[in-house]
Amino acid sequence: MRSGVVGYGNMGAALARALRGRSEVFVYDIDPARREQAISEGFAVARSVHFLVRESDVLFIAVKPKDVRGVLEEIADSVGDKIVASIAAGVSLELIDSLLGGRGRVVRLMPNINLLVGRGAVAIAFGDGLGEEEKEKVKELLSDCGSLYEVPEHLFDGFTALAGSGPAFVFSFIEALALAGVREGFSYETALRIAVDTVGGSADLLKKLGGTPGEWTVKVASPGGTTVEGLAYLEKKGFRGIVIGCVRKTSKRAEELRG
Repeated sequence: MRSGVVGYGNMGAALARALRGRSEVFVYDIDPARREQAISEGFAVARSVHFLVRESDVLFIAVKPKDVRGVLEEIADSVGDKIVASIAAGVSLELIDSLLGGRGRVVRLMPNINLLVGRGAVAIAFGDGLGEEEKEKVKELLSDCGSLYEVPEHLFDGFTALAGSGPAFVFSFIEALALAGVREGFSYETALRIAVDTVGGSADLLKKLGGTPGEWTVKVASPGGTTVEGLAYLEKKGFRGIVIGCVRKTSKRAEELRG
């Protein structure tokens, strides 16, 4: 199995690294510096996008959304029956397929930035020209990216808000938690380490031991204790409502940008 990645920016490079454990990977980028970076990381770099298409079984389009049309129009005549997967935000399966001649052998992906450390949350939707065996093959190729979520395409805007933008919201919470630690007397460096360990450990606990966040909140919060005092303050300030509203606003913006 050979995978071709068009575009070696941050997400394209992360995708290529994740694919490397499951297939032979070829890379192409118009930027010479990025091609050199790919070579330094041990990837085979194609001399042209057409060579990449010819040598790949599955082609991943990892360029910016504004550049997708140009890339797909350039390769449309040579892509044949290969599977083409795009990670470009806001570019629909219908548009991808139409630019390639309407074969239906297309995939839409939405990874988040945690793909950089192999812990991405990745939405995936398939065109109607792919059979179940081919879908499983694509999922297997992507299995080192993190967690895959096969979702209807109409939920991609919501997924973009929840998982695509979500890391920025988590980073903001961690920053606020660290600054709170500074106010309590810790150095910023120490407070940040404590905040990162606390958030990361809490997420791991949920994944490994199961249950809901609400159930674990009850276990942490003793009656009349310190934790419930803090939780009461968060409720008074509308913390959960703010987060829900934040994701809704983000999702609506994704809809607007998609047009």
